[in-house]
Amino acid sequence: MEYDQTAVSHTGPDDMLSILAVSMPSFITTLGDSDRINTAISSVSTNVVGPLIRSRLFPNNLNRNVMTLLQQMAKVPAAAKVWKKDIADAFNDPRFFGLQVEMVKSTWMDLLRQWVLADKERLAELLGRLPPPSTAGIMFGVGASAARLEADRKAQLNLRRVALLLLSANDDYFVGELPGLLQKLEDLLAATSSSSPSSATRAEIFMVLRALVLKTSPSTMAPFWPLINMELQEALSAVPPGSQSELYNAYSLLQACKLLDTLLVIAPDDFQLLEWLFVTDTIDAVYPPNRWEPIALADEVSQSFGPRGVLSPTVSNEYAEPVSRSGLKRPWLTSHQIRETAKDEIVERVLRPFFDRLSIYVFESTYGMESADLDVCRDDLLADLFNESTMAN
Repeated sequence: MEYDQTAVSHTGPDDMLSILAVSMPSFITTLGDSDRINTAISSVSTNVVGPLIRSRLFPNNLNRNVMTLLQQMAKVPAAAKVWKKDIADAFNDPRFFGLQVEMVKSTWMDLLRQWVLADKERLAELLGRLPPPSTAGIMFGVGASAARLEADRKAQLNLRRVALLLLSANDDYFVGELPGLLQKLEDLLAATSSSSPSSATRAEIFMVLRALVLKTSPSTMAPFWPLINMELQEALSAVPPGSQSELYNAYSLLQACKLLDTLLVIAPDDFQLLEWLFVTDTIDAVYPPNRWEPIALADEVSQSFGPRGVLSPTVSNEYAEPVSRSGLKRPWLTSHQIRETAKDEIVERVLRPFFDRLSIYVFESTYGMESADLDVCRDDLLADLFNESTMAN
């Protein structure tokens, strides 16, 4: 189901949803008394919004009128208990990440922002749902695999919820929760391929780190840089042919590269001190001297695939570096084709051309004095969060 943000709501005599959506602001003003307003909104929640959210058709049954109703309800502080429950029920439903990205951008992000403003414990509650990986009592067989798969899926869903809350809230809103978040990420990064949850959750951990980079000031991010530095180096070292680690599947490697891509676009001050570890940030990137030996990880990975620029025409055209838009610096790994690439083709078709020209692309965009295109960075992360095909199933 496509979500049409521009569609005009049709009001007809039998269309209760559209009538409610149009008249909600008026009858809130007319009722005046907070008890009456609360009673009216409770009735709408109990009889209209709630059943739609708990329906087996969720989230495909949420149209523009339903979202308008929820938005109008969220503007009434007196009825916070009512609409907070509806938003919580939807947000905690495992099917929530099947929503259309356009609907998330146009309505849900504002609703979630209102939700966390009204209830500051939301992130802490989510972190409490992320148990550290357990290796106790590891069994083998169908039952053990099913249990590990279920633990992976729960952890992935909760990590995506954490990333979405970070992305929806105001900048630096969750500063007080960051030490707890860092501890949870460190615990989860100790996972192995046989623990529960397993290392399959690494892709989501990189998504959470991308959300942090986009919504947190550089000084507040300080405790995270050692973790980011270490994890990026380990992930990139697992990219070259023949060096695949059990800790990183293709989606984890792609998300690690997207985190690096985002950091290179935004260029936080503290990361600039580490940039030389990952890309060549001198003129050597464009004009390497004779007998040049790469130091940066991106160039080492590129060299492991073979000589620079030796790519098939299909790969080089389909996954070409992005063109800057209005002088804005854009991340490379954002195209729809990348999200649709088969898992076993990600390294060869996506990451190989990425590393082949990454240092050149970063050097040229940096010295072109371009500003970061934060909207593209955010939209791409949202598209990844709402891509259910990359979750354990």
